[in-house]
Amino acid sequence: MNMPVAIVGTRGSLLAVAQAEFLVKHLESKGFRVDWKRYTTSGDQWLNGPLDESRGSGFFTKELEDALADGTVDLLIHSLKDVSLERPQGVQIACIPSREDCSDWLVMRKDAPKACVIGTSSVRRERMLKATFPDAAFTWIRGNVPTRVQRVRDGEMRGEALHGTVLAAAGLRRLDLDLSDLEVRALTPEELLPAPGQGALLAETRGDRTDLIAALADLHDPLTARCVKLERALLAGVGGGCQQPLGALAQKVEDGRIRLRGAFASDAGIQRGEAVGEDDAALVSSVLKQMGLS
Repeated sequence: MNMPVAIVGTRGSLLAVAQAEFLVKHLESKGFRVDWKRYTTSGDQWLNGPLDESRGSGFFTKELEDALADGTVDLLIHSLKDVSLERPQGVQIACIPSREDCSDWLVMRKDAPKACVIGTSSVRRERMLKATFPDAAFTWIRGNVPTRVQRVRDGEMRGEALHGTVLAAAGLRRLDLDLSDLEVRALTPEELLPAPGQGALLAETRGDRTDLIAALADLHDPLTARCVKLERALLAGVGGGCQQPLGALAQKVEDGRIRLRGAFASDAGIQRGEAVGEDDAALVSSVLKQMGLS
């Protein structure tokens, strides 16, 4: 009997591969032979400034999506926060697994002064953290996670001082980096709401690969899927792509209802909204209204 084959497409970074490995191992346990194709996307190639809405949608995914459409690969595994709102025709969700820690971590040199320099490529992070760290200066930093951490260790970038950076906890956990020589502070949602979908993964395939959809069904987590759908609905309400300066977080609360929080960092300041309830459409509408975006 021939083994079914699944060609998995991911970005080429250590993190992209690390976060995909458990899905690959799951497919192998189901009898699939798995091959990998790794891609350098437009977002990986462009290293000349911060990321913002001018970069457009699909900045980190278009090359992968094209490969899925033309049959070069059979399954894509994305960081969900990088995925554009509009999905290509014929693409099906294979699974959204349980979410990893969705917070952001501030990674700093232990000798950082109060008037420190923090590197980030995210407009959301920079604008929202200015309120928490009024004495800090911000500069843009690009590159993969280990590269950014090493630049903090080096203490300089582009000939100027660099004392810290902000990175997604999920990526740092998945890479299991040794950060013992640095100060690591988990930022609270009050200090910095994560990007919509941060910490979650999305596996998607073509509609004709029903075998892959069936094989990955037991990894799908309905609560994570619901929460990230709510967060991305806020992003849709803002009317932009995944580089918008929007923080969003949906979480189940004790009585089973969902708490949805949003924060939009406009030029005029940070506009916040929060609602708790069971009706998803009502939650999104309420938070957008409080943020002045409905």
